[in-house]
Amino acid sequence: MLRPSGFPEYSPAEQLVFDEIKSIIEKSYQQFGYAHIQTPAVEANSVLLSKNGEETGKQIFWLYGLAQGAEDAKDYSLHFDLTVPFARYVLDRENELAFPFKRFQIQPVRRWERAQRGRFRELRQADIDVIRQDGEEKNIWKNLFYDAEMLLVIAKTLKQIIAKYINNKPFTLHVNNRYLLAGVTAQFPAEKREEIYGLLDRFYKITPEKFAEEMNALLGKDTKKMLEFTSYSLEKLPKDLVDNDEYRRGYTELQEVFTSLKMLNLKNEYKIVFDPYIIRGLDYYTGTVYEAFLDEDIALGSISAGGRYENLTGYINPKKKNFSGVGGSIGLSRLMFLILENYTPAHTTQTKYLFVNFAETIKETTSLMLDFAKDGTCVELYPTADKLGKQFWYADKKWIPYVVILGEGEMKEKNLQGQKYEDWRRRNEKTLIIDYKKMGAYAPIYRNR
Repeated sequence: MLRPSGFPEYSPAEQLVFDEIKSIIEKSYQQFGYAHIQTPAVEANSVLLSKNGEETGKQIFWLYGLAQGAEDAKDYSLHFDLTVPFARYVLDRENELAFPFKRFQIQPVRRWERAQRGRFRELRQADIDVIRQDGEEKNIWKNLFYDAEMLLVIAKTLKQIIAKYINNKPFTLHVNNRYLLAGVTAQFPAEKREEIYGLLDRFYKITPEKFAEEMNALLGKDTKKMLEFTSYSLEKLPKDLVDNDEYRRGYTELQEVFTSLKMLNLKNEYKIVFDPYIIRGLDYYTGTVYEAFLDEDIALGSISAGGRYENLTGYINPKKKNFSGVGGSIGLSRLMFLILENYTPAHTTQTKYLFVNFAETIKETTSLMLDFAKDGTCVELYPTADKLGKQFWYADKKWIPYVVILGEGEMKEKNLQGQKYEDWRRRNEKTLIIDYKKMGAYAPIYRNR
């Protein structure tokens, strides 16, 4: 196989599924007022490396000159996510956008990492974000409504996709707050906090016993404080568990987000819970953070993730206005991986009618096909006047549901003779529409358009 590892490629049937999923996402995002944008596949290195450059530099695909050596890195690289390019986009277009600006973006990103189950080097992401300038309309932004709306939109979109393609398997959005985490970990030595975050992030990849063991090795007698925090549900989480401003802010924000969620999720259609183990690795997140998992396959990793970020654009250009926001992303490539693990798509085309090619009536057939196509119906003409069985085989192979035969009296009878297409009825004297999926029972049907 010559295709490089970690770069997904789909068959025509699989691509149809991908396109349908993408369409579901687009319609769902648009329904809540998110505008579609696109950004280039490359960004300036100064933009991509503006936040946590050392770690980011390990992930990106650098661009080099064709004639130069590997040391000759150019000024641009392939973007590794869609949030940083979006921040640059906002700075470039701040005078023409209406804020709060709601956008969605569905594009591939490339990351230099080892390909494994559900993880790729080229992956399609479907992002939504709401962003606004700091210091304006505080009464709108302070209530954190958009955090809740983003969670609802993500949950609604995932439910549609999972119901259609992944046997309606249960999934949950796990929500936390980075201020809350910072307030809790402030009790412990500064040099251990990064390790605590790393251990929290690995909770679903190890056993609870292993988690407690490693936390004890890290914190010793203070382990009880950390395990106490991770044991709380949202309803039982104490307002004053830790006496510092970060914890109080995180607690307040978390309660406000879930209060808004109660308004938006009145029928409890979506399972959205507080989860103290969610931290999100990218360090531009500052408040709300979330990850969505299939309940039966958490080990695979999240199928959606995101959160709130403050001072996002300030890292790119500290001299310009600062913008903050909240966003989420659905992992389109990972969803496709899950679907194809359990489902083999068969349809390879959206063609609804295949028009049989008879040399004697090719002009009339072509005219009728174009008439069908006027209302947007997907049609196709078989290219040559081959045997009828071969043309039906072609329709079967492509899962085209209807075959249209145009002929005159005796010729039609002659062409159908011996094919065992019994009980057929004429649409009129010239047209027969056959449901080829019922050919096994030899019962073609007439169907009005």
